[in-house]
Amino acid sequence: MSKRLSKLGWIVIIALLTLALVAFPACTQTGEEEEEEENGGPAIPYKNDGIFVQMTIGEPETLDPAASYDNASGEQIDLVYETLVDYDRGAAGDFVGQLATDWVWNAADLTWTFTIRQGVKFHEGGDLSPEDVEYSFERAMIYDRLGGPTWMLFEPLLLAGEYAGLTFADVDATVEVDGNNVVFTLADAGYTLIWLQTICGGWGSIVDKEWCIANGEWDGTEADIPNHYQQEDGTTYLWTHMNGTGPWKLNQWEHGVQFKLERFDDYWREPAPFDFVISQLVEEWTTRKQALLAGDADFVLVDKMYIPEIEGVADLLKIKDLGELAVTSMFMNQDIETEDNDYIGTGQLDGNGIPGDFFSDPDVRKGFLYAFDYETAIRDIMLDEGITPPSPIVEGLLGYNPDASRYTYDLAKAEEHLKAAWGGQVWEKGFKFTAIYNSGNDMRKAAMEILAENLFEINNKFQVAVVGLPWGTGMVPLLRSYRLVLYACGWGGDYPHAHNFVAPFMSTYGTFSKFMSYGSAELDATIEAALLELDPEEQLDKYYELQQIWYDDAPAIMCWQPTGRRWFTKYIHGFFFNPMIPGDAGPLYYMSKSAS
Repeated sequence: MSKRLSKLGWIVIIALLTLALVAFPACTQTGEEEEEEENGGPAIPYKNDGIFVQMTIGEPETLDPAASYDNASGEQIDLVYETLVDYDRGAAGDFVGQLATDWVWNAADLTWTFTIRQGVKFHEGGDLSPEDVEYSFERAMIYDRLGGPTWMLFEPLLLAGEYAGLTFADVDATVEVDGNNVVFTLADAGYTLIWLQTICGGWGSIVDKEWCIANGEWDGTEADIPNHYQQEDGTTYLWTHMNGTGPWKLNQWEHGVQFKLERFDDYWREPAPFDFVISQLVEEWTTRKQALLAGDADFVLVDKMYIPEIEGVADLLKIKDLGELAVTSMFMNQDIETEDNDYIGTGQLDGNGIPGDFFSDPDVRKGFLYAFDYETAIRDIMLDEGITPPSPIVEGLLGYNPDASRYTYDLAKAEEHLKAAWGGQVWEKGFKFTAIYNSGNDMRKAAMEILAENLFEINNKFQVAVVGLPWGTGMVPLLRSYRLVLYACGWGGDYPHAHNFVAPFMSTYGTFSKFMSYGSAELDATIEAALLELDPEEQLDKYYELQQIWYDDAPAIMCWQPTGRRWFTKYIHGFFFNPMIPGDAGPLYYMSKSAS
């Protein structure tokens, strides 16, 4: 990202505030009274008093706040660690203090000053200090995990997308301790509101500096940076250990089975509403369904296609019509790592494999986009509870263009492009490779099967095997080694702005684009220009331009933006919706469970 950007006026800030202060779409709740007559079966019993049990399809990849960038990890981090500020329930532009009691913006010197709460204990006994805050942010930027969340810190503080090209002095100057305050200096006024929204996320979690250093983490000096910059996954102490200030602390992580948290008795606020929070890994739908109906689980993940099986069941708290800021896509890697790659067949365009640059031909990509049946996916997989966005900018964000150019299901056009691909060799020889989704996610599996079947219908030499792998231990290592060929994945917003969808999908440092080998310096500059445009109408035009670039480049298949639902037993109370909260179960600290 270019570092030569001018200071912004307050027009951008006002525009962002206007967006952010709009309340998120309301949800509709239905409970026992409305549904009771539909179900003649026995009532769901009240079980596990004082314990919240959820069943989902993925376990955390990492417990390190500086590395975590998946929903399952973020959910647990959100319950154990705390940030300086948090969203005020469902509001996108209103904030409440967590580890900060006050925060003040100084437009003259572009600083946010946070007063740090006193008397707060870490789970392992340490006392919270301003030095912990400074260390937490500097450690995250020094670590700068490949494909991780720290681009959101580098942009507002240094107008950069990553640590490469910077120095420790650059990072150190952005966050300083001043008595009981911590002062962040932004690089541009345009990030004023975005900074507050950004640090509400798990990457803004505060860790115990002394405890981290004692356990082999970065020691806070420039000399130790080479030992921790883009440290190998799984080797940080925080990868599998937790020490936060939040309402729950880590009790047990039984890999592949469950993740268990227990109440932290020295928590600085009111005690947590549950003695234990247990997240069980259950990929098979029928088992999740039976557990919910038996009262053994308080919340389970329900894929859209299974809604009819429980829609009429009484004793369930049913929440629907949630305006999710999320999208599911299928990504095509344009520069696949071929060494030791079991997913590309022979590694040649010989009918039994594909070469590493197979998707670098735009005719291949456009052929795949035309081969996906978008309407069938929305109707049969999503049960019409969602839309197909034309680009990564989803409905509900400033910059979304419902009339943008988009791909539709058209086998004739798909055939036309695939016949042209690789000078006709793709059509003549065919291809064979393996597409990947995270196991247990039956919706993504179904979408990939639609694509595979349609490609085979076009030409029976086109063979795509669809395989599910565990998220953290299967998909992620392949993703980060560029060995994934075509894969399905979802994106939920980190903060409610179009930039948070454009940058991950289109920038050279983006979470998805980096591992698709998509993006360019020129495109980065266009993304910057859209984010930092002074005039609201011009900004809208720039986001429309980016959506056209996305259409022209055809880097990925946009499958759906869902309309959300949640399913709890009727004994759960206090849920509210904010799409920035990681994990579908919601804001557990504000929720409760009772038989009444």
